[in-house]
Amino acid sequence: MCGKSGINSITKEERLCCNGKDVILFRITDKSGAYAEVTNYGATLVSVCVPDKDGNMENIVLNYPNISEYLTDTCYLGSTIGRFANRIANAQFKLNGKTYGLDKNDGENSNHSGYSGFHQKIFEAEIREDVLALRTHSPDGEGGFPGNMEVEIHFSFQNNILTIKYIAQSDTETVFNPTCHAYFNLSSGRKKSVLQHELKINSAEYLETDNNFLPTGKIMPVAGAFDFTQYRSIGEMATKKQDVLKGFNTCFPIPDNGKPRPMASVKELTSGRAMTVSSDMPGILLYTGDYLCGNHAPFDGLCLEAQFYPDAPNQKHFPECTIKPGTQYEHIILISFNLI
Repeated sequence: MCGKSGINSITKEERLCCNGKDVILFRITDKSGAYAEVTNYGATLVSVCVPDKDGNMENIVLNYPNISEYLTDTCYLGSTIGRFANRIANAQFKLNGKTYGLDKNDGENSNHSGYSGFHQKIFEAEIREDVLALRTHSPDGEGGFPGNMEVEIHFSFQNNILTIKYIAQSDTETVFNPTCHAYFNLSSGRKKSVLQHELKINSAEYLETDNNFLPTGKIMPVAGAFDFTQYRSIGEMATKKQDVLKGFNTCFPIPDNGKPRPMASVKELTSGRAMTVSSDMPGILLYTGDYLCGNHAPFDGLCLEAQFYPDAPNQKHFPECTIKPGTQYEHIILISFNLI
């Protein structure tokens, strides 16, 4: 049973103490009875419970049975990624003539903000009617990034749309590129690989990468394995690839009009579920969970991460991802759930 229908609500479901702070699991219930669960540890999306074509309510987000297990997670399961999602080459970038060195946690590169990322922070939480507001402070120099930052992440779930809004300010010019690293599997309890899902991405281009998943700087026209301009089986497309990865870890630029627009849609025929990710950010990264481990195996879930481009601070022709003092960063991700 996913929840009582007819009313939007946010409730506290579970609590534990970590380093003197409360880690809380919140349930955000839609009027339909569907719900999303979020914990303030890492501003993490723990579950999304929505119906299949037969009306069965099931969770479609990879998670752990207990929120305590998130404290030792290494796969960024459902985490908010920040300050910078994905990779930065050589774990450094230059801003206003100064070079900033970052944590090297991916060979010589930085990935998902190194060892001090948002995925390990315990956020302050406040329920504001039908919005869960999570707040954190990121001090100047954390993970090597400049600027004292105040960050808020708002979660809401209404009309079968999960909304995630990022709000940030900094006292020094800095880079910022947050995203939601949730792994989805629309088949839920049927235990089907996401390689059997069908995917459409609203882009005619993708970012070429090297064997370390760093952009080469080239923006390529989609062709062969990367052409998701129509619904196509992820597994069938993956067989056309000729690189180091069986699945995908690929960023697709999405034509930008400054407003949220549909970026990618995925559907799973057996369950009848479909999902669309929309955002006002400039790209979306498809990751098929090739390196999932522990409780989950490769291809158990897929990520569709609306974000700025990987390594954007070092690629001057990529969309700028800086925040200037006195300005407020605001971007949004909308994840809508429906039936085929």
